Amino acid sequence: MVYLKQLQLWNQSFNLTSITLDDEIIIKHFVDSLAALRADDIRPGSKVLDVGTGAGFPGIPLKIARLDLNITLIEPARKKSSFLHFIIGLLRLESVDIFDGTLERFLNERLPYGSFDYLTTRALKHDLILHNGTRLLRPGGKAILYSSQPINQSDLSSNWLLMSEYTFQLQKGYGQRVVSLAIPASLNQNVFDVPRGTNLL
Repeated sequence: MVYLKQLQLWNQSFNLTSITLDDEIIIKHFVDSLAALRADDIRPGSKVLDVGTGAGFPGIPLKIARLDLNITLIEPARKKSSFLHFIIGLLRLESVDIFDGTLERFLNERLPYGSFDYLTTRALKHDLILHNGTRLLRPGGKAILYSSQPINQSDLSSNWLLMSEYTFQLQKGYGQRVVSLAIPASLNQNVFDVPRGTNLL
């Protein structure tokens, strides 16, 4: 609730989100972000890179729900990154890193190759993170992709395999959402890293 109220307060001066009503923020931002926890059994202590996080989605809701996660937020817009620094401090969330810049700058300045268990984005086109994703992920790592429609394998490059999809309806008729999991074909995914019963689409 603190996050919700501060988001609305800051939004009066800065354009953080076009979604402003309480129930819409809760459902379209918070519930949608947390759907990743239904889409995959995220291991304790996982390192998650949230690219183009905006006002912190999905990274901050995931962190609030799972304090064990190590979250890195990438956001190039200065006003939004200022809000991120403020809200992370206010909520006293630990193990959250904020990079004020683009993914390209992050790659050049941090050299984070093979550092993350998960990559995710809600706001950017998927190919923008998948292009560099194979270098960013550890062996066994996955990309978590949010969208309103299922993704076809043909939508992904040959470097990625569509592993599974979690489809659900947002409350109050706010529409269908899909959380897709993709794995890099080039990281020699071990069959034992895939949860039992999962079908590669």
